[in-house]
Amino acid sequence: MKRVIHEIAAAAVLSLFLLPAGAALACTWAVYSGGTSSVVARTMDWYSDDGAVVEGHGRNVAVKAADTPNALEYKSKYASIQIRGGVSGLVSEAMNEKGLQCSLLFLDGSQLPVPSPQHRDVGIANFVSYIVSNFATVNEALAALPSINVYPAAFHSIQGSNDPRLDYETQNTPLHFAVADTGGDRAVIEFIDGAVKVYHGSQYDAMTNEPHHDVHLYLDSAGYQPNGTNLPVDRRARARMYLADMRGRKVDGSPRTLLAMRGLLATVNAGTEQVDPVENEVYPTMWSVLADQENRAYYLSRYNTWNTEYYDFSMFPFEQAKVVKLKTTAKPPVIK
Repeated sequence: MKRVIHEIAAAAVLSLFLLPAGAALACTWAVYSGGTSSVVARTMDWYSDDGAVVEGHGRNVAVKAADTPNALEYKSKYASIQIRGGVSGLVSEAMNEKGLQCSLLFLDGSQLPVPSPQHRDVGIANFVSYIVSNFATVNEALAALPSINVYPAAFHSIQGSNDPRLDYETQNTPLHFAVADTGGDRAVIEFIDGAVKVYHGSQYDAMTNEPHHDVHLYLDSAGYQPNGTNLPVDRRARARMYLADMRGRKVDGSPRTLLAMRGLLATVNAGTEQVDPVENEVYPTMWSVLADQENRAYYLSRYNTWNTEYYDFSMFPFEQAKVVKLKTTAKPPVIK
């Protein structure tokens, strides 16, 4: 029986190598909660520098959530720190003043539900911003999902490439999302075969990309052990082993948790010098962040500098209805 399980698991992993290279095997998300502390670690893996900028979004900012006649319009209830791609415009990472954190990751083969005229549209490129601007907990965010259309946006891969697998455009934006709050609640949100699929609970503490999350969960149940590759199943399995070790050591308190999660990032970082989206379908890690949910702060590291950027809510007037591009002027606090 064990042999059969391992053969099935191996077949699932092998299927990853059969994906087109346009299916960007990118990004890792993991979260750990211990006592009062809660820290999210994520990498942004992509084929080139996305020019990420960090923005401070205040309360009561007026937002049109999609470029459609039926777009949802709202004023932000909560202030947030958001990381936006300077090239793509996608908000891929954000955390609000209540500590609710949301990440966007690539998932090839996603298929959004058909929009309902009875619901308002939220563009998928604005989904992360919508979540942190309006909700304080995972439960609140999930309760709102049935009342909105997640609307597609054109997605461009590596245009102008000599390899046709990397040069494509799709209206069916290939993305999925992870959400975590300060109470230890988490959710993975995917769009599979035209339906919203949600994995909700504290056990969902790590996410990567292809294949769909249910395959990752099957591999968990089959006892899959990670290999030394940078493929999604191995990155996620290594992250979960690291989280289990932290739980076993009862890591607690924001300083210890931040340091430990910095170590987790090292286990899933894809590097930048040896990766090639055509030859081995691994994308380089352009930046990574630690989101300190207890202290509402971000630590951001980019691929081309030794410096760590630090951001918190004291850096912009979050009570005001403004969006401010943030600059990290102060050195990050020394963690002891």
